[in-house]
Amino acid sequence: MVQRTTRTIFSAILILQLMVVIALPHAYAQGSEEKPFWERWSTFVLPIALLFFFATINYAFDLFRKDKILKKLLKKYVVFEMNDGKRYRGTMRLEQNGIEIISEESRQRGHAPSYIFRGPERDGIVAYIRYLDSMNGRELLERDWDFDRIYHPRFTTRLQRKIRNLGVALRSSINKTVEMIWGQIKKTTAFKPVTQAPQQGGVSAEGDIEEIRKELWEYAMEERYERLIERLVGTRVKVKTGKGEDYTAVLKEYTEKHIYLMDVKCATPPNDQKGYKDEWETTLDIKHGKINLRDERGLRSKIEGDDLVLENNAPYEIQLWGLKYEKPDSQESDVHDWKWGYAIPPFSVQRIHLKPNPKHHNVGPFQRVVVQEPRTYRYFHLLKLTFRSFRDADIVFTRACKITESAEKYERESLDLVGLTTALLASEKVEDVAITDESGESIHGLNVIHGYITNINEDRIDVKEIDQCYDRRWSVESAFGRFDDKLRKVGPPHVRIFPPYRSRMAAQSLLVEELGESRGRREILSPFLFTPVASRRKRYTKPELPLKVMALTGNVTQAEFPALQQLEHVNKHHIIYEPVSDLRTAYMAKAHILWIGHGEIYKEGYRLSIDAEHRIKNFVGRGGIAIVSGQDISNMQRRRQSVGWVPEPLIGVEFDETQEFTPTRAGKRGKIFHHPYKIKSGEIKLDDMWIDQLSKYTSLAKANGGDEDAILLLPFQSGMYIVTSLKNETETDVQINHAMMANLLHFSVRFIEKQKHSHLYYVAQGA
Repeated sequence: MVQRTTRTIFSAILILQLMVVIALPHAYAQGSEEKPFWERWSTFVLPIALLFFFATINYAFDLFRKDKILKKLLKKYVVFEMNDGKRYRGTMRLEQNGIEIISEESRQRGHAPSYIFRGPERDGIVAYIRYLDSMNGRELLERDWDFDRIYHPRFTTRLQRKIRNLGVALRSSINKTVEMIWGQIKKTTAFKPVTQAPQQGGVSAEGDIEEIRKELWEYAMEERYERLIERLVGTRVKVKTGKGEDYTAVLKEYTEKHIYLMDVKCATPPNDQKGYKDEWETTLDIKHGKINLRDERGLRSKIEGDDLVLENNAPYEIQLWGLKYEKPDSQESDVHDWKWGYAIPPFSVQRIHLKPNPKHHNVGPFQRVVVQEPRTYRYFHLLKLTFRSFRDADIVFTRACKITESAEKYERESLDLVGLTTALLASEKVEDVAITDESGESIHGLNVIHGYITNINEDRIDVKEIDQCYDRRWSVESAFGRFDDKLRKVGPPHVRIFPPYRSRMAAQSLLVEELGESRGRREILSPFLFTPVASRRKRYTKPELPLKVMALTGNVTQAEFPALQQLEHVNKHHIIYEPVSDLRTAYMAKAHILWIGHGEIYKEGYRLSIDAEHRIKNFVGRGGIAIVSGQDISNMQRRRQSVGWVPEPLIGVEFDETQEFTPTRAGKRGKIFHHPYKIKSGEIKLDDMWIDQLSKYTSLAKANGGDEDAILLLPFQSGMYIVTSLKNETETDVQINHAMMANLLHFSVRFIEKQKHSHLYYVAQGA
């Protein structure tokens, strides 16, 4: 809709431009006798004004002039496939004179953070690929909506397309008409002052008018109408790419330069392979020791001992053609051809024993005596591996991709609600439900992790994102319930008796009839019924989802993390713990709380790197909570000042071991010493202390008569730091401080709940 509005505005500008060109000379001719001053200066003022006017139009035109199909890929994660086989992946940015792809993954690997394609480089792009397994939840939902609109277009959409096609079909006739009108305008006497205006730097006003007119007309009519394939829009067609490969796909849109295809499937044998084919080669240099490589698709190939280890970190299956050993110096080679029969499942590790075929050679002077010489993979210099994969994708091809034939029309089957409820209630005993694919075969790899059914491993589950999605969903449901309670009694009596949603009431009655008189069935399926048609007797209860605690521990002591794992539930939240020994490779964005263990910051020296310092501050700034256990400041020549992992200076000082502390007013007012355990002085074990010279922190407990701080609090952006002096070096120390550790986690969870609920519709119960 925006694109059509833009073209309408440019067409109006074109007409206005012609009117101005006609009106200005007439105004000049009529006012020449009355205004002699203008007559003397018109030859200079008029060309400058026209050039300024045309430059303004040209600038506005360049801002909006972008390819119609490529505009749909703006700010999307796209893979560029070049004509030489290379691939670039990242977020796409489009301008009129080129394309830029921004890749954070490339920057992290030490390559260029972005790539720019213009001119011949842009012409070398043969396909713009959007893989479905690379989309997030929102992009998949938008893609499903777009996919449904293609098969079931609205009446207004079909009408607009027919009107547009009519204009495109008449483009040549309209262009000839405009050329004739423009030619007559240039011959009029009113246009002579413009044609006779002097040139400024080799540029004339008449030439600028002609160039702007052509550009505006080409942009207004950039679509292409082909009657042969127009009726195939929204249907499944068979296409042949520039590489000669056959695919079936749903035709979404086409222009003069590109063609947009959705749900691309392979149409050539093997027929069991679905999706767009991607084929690439990896070479391990045995001679120079380069035997551990990871390609951009997430596949790691390395040699361990006499085995080839293939580690697939991608969410799709990868096939291996075979092994090819080469020795370029002597032109020797050995091939193990499996003809794509070796498959590497997603998120799996496969081992292949490297055993080249023995070498056969004659024993002189006998010509028929042949002996075998055994060889290992070290005999060769190179090991070449050829891989391929098939992935579901939506692709924008250049017009080198040809539509060869049409296929069947896709029609979705509607859900039979009565049959579904009958099938659910027909079984009398509990059975395991088998999840199968389209061919009826069981789907392997599904796991139940932390109560979620998923096909990925535990490391890739983002509990934090799932929690936020459920919160938004529950808040909308709660808001709907509150509005329904308030508006239920509004309206005249006949509307309350015969409400406008009576069709939904009929559907509910059908479900209730299917349930029968069994109370157990009603309790099980009652959440799936349409509850707003009945009176509400109980309030909604928000489900409390798991929270994740990432613990930096294990480098100094092993006694702290087992004690943390004993705290399985905090404020009705199930706590998931993950130990890490290095923050540089940890997925901190998936965690809610970061527990920095005893001695992980200071232990006979400073232990954090610059990268770890930045990751801690970024984690807290985005809403996380960092709980710092006690640190060992012993054997320091001077007091240690902390400025890297905290935003405000904090000094660590050596202090004798003690169990005495004094809660401050803020500590007494908060619940950190009262919930769930009441902790008094002498019931926790403290060691080296902290000093806040700038008074930026909130002190919750003092030690040594009030000079040093035992527990400090620092809100930072959306998150918070909790810095303590707990000594958790041995199992005895941890047992003494276990109650305080539980209080710290409860305090942090309450902070997370308040932060989470502040921007939603509902108010948490008990708040």
